[in-house]
Amino acid sequence: METSKAKVEKTEKGFIAIVLDLFRSVRLSIFLLILLAILSIIGTLIKQNGDSAEYVQHYGPNLYEILRFFVLFDMYHSWWFSAILAALVVNLVLCSLDRLSTVWRQVFRQSAAYDLKDSMLKTFSNVEKIPYQNISGGNAEAIVQSQLNKYFGRPKRVETEGATTFFSEKGRFSRLGVYITHLSILVILMGGLLGSRFGFKGFATIFEGETTNRVVVRMGDGEAPKTLPFSIRCDDFNIAYYDLKGQERQVKEYSSRLTVLEDGKEVLTRTIRVNHPLHYKGLSFYQASYGMRREVVLGVVNKRSKETEHLRVQEGMTVPLPHGMAFVQLLKYAPQIHNMGEGVQLAIFRPNREPEGIWVFKGAPKPDQGADDLTFTLEGVTSKEYTGLQVARDPGVWVVWVGSALMILGLVVSFFFSHQRVWVRIPNKPGGDAVVAGTANKNRIGFESAFAQLVQGMRSKG
Repeated sequence: METSKAKVEKTEKGFIAIVLDLFRSVRLSIFLLILLAILSIIGTLIKQNGDSAEYVQHYGPNLYEILRFFVLFDMYHSWWFSAILAALVVNLVLCSLDRLSTVWRQVFRQSAAYDLKDSMLKTFSNVEKIPYQNISGGNAEAIVQSQLNKYFGRPKRVETEGATTFFSEKGRFSRLGVYITHLSILVILMGGLLGSRFGFKGFATIFEGETTNRVVVRMGDGEAPKTLPFSIRCDDFNIAYYDLKGQERQVKEYSSRLTVLEDGKEVLTRTIRVNHPLHYKGLSFYQASYGMRREVVLGVVNKRSKETEHLRVQEGMTVPLPHGMAFVQLLKYAPQIHNMGEGVQLAIFRPNREPEGIWVFKGAPKPDQGADDLTFTLEGVTSKEYTGLQVARDPGVWVVWVGSALMILGLVVSFFFSHQRVWVRIPNKPGGDAVVAGTANKNRIGFESAFAQLVQGMRSKG
């Protein structure tokens, strides 16, 4: 019974060891990073958070269902993308912890290897011997300390029987560069996670002179309104065109002058352009689009009572008709239709009947401008420009900036600094050789240059 229990425990320990070895593997790090890069390319090629009808039209119904099943239309919020990021986080943490203890001792604990033993010389790539009389001049220790301090930092002195050893080092903290880089990746991932979970991207359309505190946020295949803690007013919208003679006008720049309102009071006014957003209370307002919407005044004449009422309808809107259960929708406005002048296309909706489409032209009513007992006239058209704003909130953006700064620091420390250690052992009595030995964990060429200058400096002082 105990033997069987021991086998089970041994199997469990073996499984845990296999899992730990897997997540401590550098190969897994490389694989996950390559996988994330490939997925990012896919996420760029496939439009994210688009309209389902647009996806069906572009990919077809069968491929759309496959891509939708794998959440490729919102992949950065999918469970499997989060799982890959979590695996990378675990991998980085375990890789760092697995090697951190040794590096930590090298960086923060006093070295016990101040003395230079003959057995250590075999492990060093840089070893030189200088005849004692070439550096003595009666002041060998002062010369050694001066040269070490010049090239590698203030030395420590260790005296043993028959010899005195000086130990100097610099760049000890450079061993932490790779761990700073690992930490930066974790911080950036944390910032991205904060942004994806607690941030949003929405869209708002505001006409000149109008105010709104609502934006539309895309949620999966649908949309949902979101109320802002303050209001935004569009004071002015401007379009600048290129001055190209003989060509169709091309837009050079478009901008909006926005005012932030809180409790009915103006708090902030800014002019925004493309790539020059307005920032307020963690929200960013980007100039994304623009357009023009027309409002039409329709005259509705009752053929029986001869009474006329007026309706104001905007393009795309549906409003109820007076004295009935019918509705009218303004489908399209055209400044000129087949030499018949200015007109609008309407759709009439009645209960239990197919929608009826008619054209209404400006001027006297025409025979085809009626629907059953109603006749429509086009009384007037007004146009209003609107600005399209992308509204974004990303609470993790500053975390990402901190992570990016840490990554730059880690890369600079890793690539431009190295831990360099040098020993100089001189005999206590004249005669014999002084031994100079050193090693560096990185940038061996740079270290060899400094090491050669140290040896040359000691020789030239003899």
